[in-house]
Amino acid sequence: MRGVMNCLPPCIYPRITRPDFLENAAPRPGIAPAPGGQYKAQTPIARAVAGDIDLRVTYAIDFPTQRTTLTHGCMKQLGLDAQGVHAQAVENLHRKTSQKVATQDLVAYKALVTGDDLEACMLLLPDLWAGLSKGFKGELIAVVPSKNALYFMDSRATLTIAGQPVSTTTRLALMCSAATRVRAEAGAQGLSDQVIALTPEGWKVRGTFGAHEAVLPA
Repeated sequence: MRGVMNCLPPCIYPRITRPDFLENAAPRPGIAPAPGGQYKAQTPIARAVAGDIDLRVTYAIDFPTQRTTLTHGCMKQLGLDAQGVHAQAVENLHRKTSQKVATQDLVAYKALVTGDDLEACMLLLPDLWAGLSKGFKGELIAVVPSKNALYFMDSRATLTIAGQPVSTTTRLALMCSAATRVRAEAGAQGLSDQVIALTPEGWKVRGTFGAHEAVLPA
């Protein structure tokens, strides 16, 4: 066990989950008591992605044959605190994806592609988004319908198809429609129906798939 624990820090990666993941993953006092009353020790470590976004960052320890959710008890054994876990996980994420991350042009909007079901986790890499938003005329707005789907677009960019202009309102509607389908197909693994924007203060909610009229600037 000691040898395994010594190798854990390089194996920690973030994952993006819905709040109900924590409810399902944590032991339930009074229903299934944790041995010795160690309720917190068996509870997954979690933090908000940003602001009022309805997603959480949890952490996983990746082994060749399985993935284990990082709990408070395991964090203590590693000699880390919550900030140390997050920093280690984000560093590992950057190292793992830096040579693989790419964008796919879907005409009306773009998709971020990394492989390994890490697309949603890319929200945690601000330098990546600073680069992707260079040259944008407006805000970079994005949707994260599942762990392996992340779409984004420029809120003010113009687009012409077959000589006909396509408004940003239409492009946003197309992106939200595609995200709605992806989220529905993902079922219990689906993530957020929020439309978020990259701002100088970080990610902020601008609307939802079904109510995105106010997302774009007037």
